[in-house]
Amino acid sequence: MKLKLSFRNKVITGTVLIVSVSLIACSYITFNYVTQIVRDQAVRDNMTKLAQMSSSIKRMQERLENTAETIIAAEEINKPILLRESDSLQERYFKKVAVQKQLQRFVALDSNLLNMMIIRPDQEVFSNYSGYESYYADYLQGAWLTPFLSGQISPGHFSAPHEFRYINGNQKVISYVTAYKNWEDLSADAAPYILVLDLKLTEVEKIFEDSEKDFARLALSMEDGIVVYDSAGVNREKPNAATQQQQRVIPLKYQADDGKWVLEAFLSESKLMESVRPILYFYLLIVFGSLLFAMAVIPPVSAKFTRPISQLARAMRRVSAGELNTRVSFRTGDEMEELAAGFNQMVNDLDLWMKSSLREQEMKRKMQINLLLSEINPHFIYNTLNTVIYLSHAGRNQDTITMTKAFIDILQDTIKTGEGAYFCTLQEEIDMIRKYVVIQQYRYPGRFRLEWDIPSELHSCQVLRMMLQPLVENALFHGIEDNGIIRISAAVREGGLHICVKDNGIGMEPERLRELSLPRKEMPVKKGIGLANVMERITYHYGEAYGIEVDSEPGRGTVVSLRLPYLREEVSAIDPLF
Repeated sequence: MKLKLSFRNKVITGTVLIVSVSLIACSYITFNYVTQIVRDQAVRDNMTKLAQMSSSIKRMQERLENTAETIIAAEEINKPILLRESDSLQERYFKKVAVQKQLQRFVALDSNLLNMMIIRPDQEVFSNYSGYESYYADYLQGAWLTPFLSGQISPGHFSAPHEFRYINGNQKVISYVTAYKNWEDLSADAAPYILVLDLKLTEVEKIFEDSEKDFARLALSMEDGIVVYDSAGVNREKPNAATQQQQRVIPLKYQADDGKWVLEAFLSESKLMESVRPILYFYLLIVFGSLLFAMAVIPPVSAKFTRPISQLARAMRRVSAGELNTRVSFRTGDEMEELAAGFNQMVNDLDLWMKSSLREQEMKRKMQINLLLSEINPHFIYNTLNTVIYLSHAGRNQDTITMTKAFIDILQDTIKTGEGAYFCTLQEEIDMIRKYVVIQQYRYPGRFRLEWDIPSELHSCQVLRMMLQPLVENALFHGIEDNGIIRISAAVREGGLHICVKDNGIGMEPERLRELSLPRKEMPVKKGIGLANVMERITYHYGEAYGIEVDSEPGRGTVVSLRLPYLREEVSAIDPLF
């Protein structure tokens, strides 16, 4: 027989077990747990710092790339550097001076750019400095540039750090090197030009100044292993796994999204623990004292503590069973009383929300129906009014009256409210099509004729309002050509009402027919909107068992078949069809 304990007894028993086990294991577990937390938190914090430094490097890189793109696109730079045999020595000199002034503008905008130069395919150098021709002859032979010129490293990358000598002395720089086609050079076999931007290495070092003290070591290298910055010195070897274990350091590595930069850092574990160890000892003391205090306090207060919980649990079970009028009441003067108030408020809000949700869903359904209906009405209003104006100018007053009356009748039919806005008899739908056809025959005289094959006993069937007009409109404007025939028929088959709208027009290609079978939201814009509207309304009112089928072939016309439930409605008088 399984022994069932009350919540109060479980609390007392569990507390005794916790105290016994905790006295033996709590200190050890807590020490290792907190140590791991501190270590993981330090790793996360410092990885964030590495990400921030990487972001700063990325911005620096993007700034240089944008500068390079601007220079590459500048006509006032690329046109003068073209090699023309017809240029005199004086013309070449002035062109070089003009390019120098343009490059000086870029250097002036970025104080960290020390040197810019464009290397022409014949090794002629254009720079923001003048009088450096002999220096550039040696500068181009540097080991930092030769891998780019020989194709070992693709342009669009940074070089290894190197020195650049200028009037104020030597300066450590890192170069952004990229090759480009001079669009001013129209020759088919034009060799690429090389653009070099020398950036002061101090800008890279500034990125690490504030964070360097947080790491035992910090290094920045490129994808090919070239070290750009190392807080311990460029020539010093990075610690291997054995050295890391001996020195108790935590290695961190962060690689930029583009893979061009790699940040490596090493955290000292002993430094991390120095600030945490006193807090850890104090925490262990608190834990030990708290367990002793719990053993003395829990038994007398467990009854008062567990009674509200049990009452709240019972109330929650009633709510889960659907009793939303459930309420609880505590007078404990503590969080349990607040919890009870929150529970009562939650149940009350849930009850109100469900009622509001039902009302909202009902309103949405009505709004959706009204929206679907409103999409049909304005389709031919503009052209109808234009036709009325034309008939009036032509002096055809009787035709104007006939057409206007039909148009007014259609408008009156579309503004009905209540159930009449959604459903009508088949006879009313026939009358609506007649009036619509009257208007269209004035607009397109002799283009088409309408044929009917609807038994009189079906005239009282209930159908959706404005259901046939979009189908007739599609047949008229997208199906038939001159002397077209639109035939509307209805019959009862398999217990349902089947209505067909058939034309002898041009038909549809298979791709267009496939588009009409898609859900409305997936249809191409402005294609099949009226047909999709009718599809949605039939499905909404009658369910998935009813709908529309379209059968068409190029040159053989189109047949649109509607499947509806067979619903009869008593009508006092039905106009004859013919």
